[in-house]
Amino acid sequence: MEKLTSHWRGIILVSAFLITAGSLSAFPNATNCSHLVKLNLPHTSVTSAQYVAVGGFSLPPDSPPPSSDFFKAFNKLPAFCRVEGVIHPTIDSHIGFEVWLPESDWNGKYEGAGNGGFGGSINYYRLAEAVNAGYAGSSTDTGHTGTSGEVSWATGHREKIIDFDYRAIHLTAKTAKSIISAFYGKPVTRSYFSSCSNGGRQGLMEAQRYPEDYDGILAGAPWNPGTLSSSLLGVRATNDESALNLNASNPNLKPFGQRGGKLIIFHGEYDGPLQTIKYYESVVSTLGLVTANNFLQLYIVPGMGHCEGGTIAGDFGQRLAPQDDPEHSILMALEQWVERGVAPEKIIATKYKIDGFRESGTVRTRPICPYPQNVIYSGGGSVDDAHNYSCTIPPKR
Repeated sequence: MEKLTSHWRGIILVSAFLITAGSLSAFPNATNCSHLVKLNLPHTSVTSAQYVAVGGFSLPPDSPPPSSDFFKAFNKLPAFCRVEGVIHPTIDSHIGFEVWLPESDWNGKYEGAGNGGFGGSINYYRLAEAVNAGYAGSSTDTGHTGTSGEVSWATGHREKIIDFDYRAIHLTAKTAKSIISAFYGKPVTRSYFSSCSNGGRQGLMEAQRYPEDYDGILAGAPWNPGTLSSSLLGVRATNDESALNLNASNPNLKPFGQRGGKLIIFHGEYDGPLQTIKYYESVVSTLGLVTANNFLQLYIVPGMGHCEGGTIAGDFGQRLAPQDDPEHSILMALEQWVERGVAPEKIIATKYKIDGFRESGTVRTRPICPYPQNVIYSGGGSVDDAHNYSCTIPPKR
């Protein structure tokens, strides 16, 4: 009887091993994740690569408070591989980054996240948003740590300012793509960047300087650091190409458009959109209307302030959500434009009773229109129903 028991115990142990081995080879897992610390990437140290179980991530206590529409259901996140590292292109650079990779059901796409203010921390809300929707995601602290309002890091550190200006976002995109390819054994099919405020400026810098990084860019309310004095940052701006270019004002986006990239800019009506409109018009003037329309759109969102909310149209899909569609999501419309060549004609925006909380109920819907079109009420039906409005170019005065 003891021999029979031992025999079956051995079968059970072998079967358990085979089941485990089969599970490990069926999809990327904890073992594959941990191996990413061995990656040899240019100017990069992968400091940690850990498997995070379903609902296993806790937001660090020093994370900036979220906006109302940020993803916050961290306890419901699917399992993912969390990669942390540092990029050091110069002796004075310390660009912290994270890449999150869904364990299963990856859609083949990559979403880069931007930063508000002066950066200084990882944007965990956007990383979680990406993984929750099936994307691999990345975020960077832009080359320094601290609150988004701090600028002391910049004094006497020209390289750190360049990291913040454009280098951190670019190198994080390149590094993230390499990590994603190593983890899944294949490259990303499409790459997207989405952010607002300083993140909108980052998106424009990517389109201007590194047109190969992203296929689609959503740049909200591009932050205008021209209001910042050079003395505040402790540097002297020059006309040298290697110097700072915080204004992101170069209108020559031809290389980005030629390779098939698509750029959508949005700005709140009550957030002083004049400089953004001028930038859009400078691109049109530089490239011509037909060329610009092939890859560029601008939306002035009625009733909206800085990046979110407002009295008319609070939610128009500026955050990734699995259930969204191109009609109601500007991000999904951007993807459809990139992947299927269908340019958005309008986006249906929704105002909820509680901003960022869809379950609270709908107050109104309203289309937002690509500039220079305006939204016009038909004169019949509910003023709170988007179907009773159209997008029309206003007559010239």
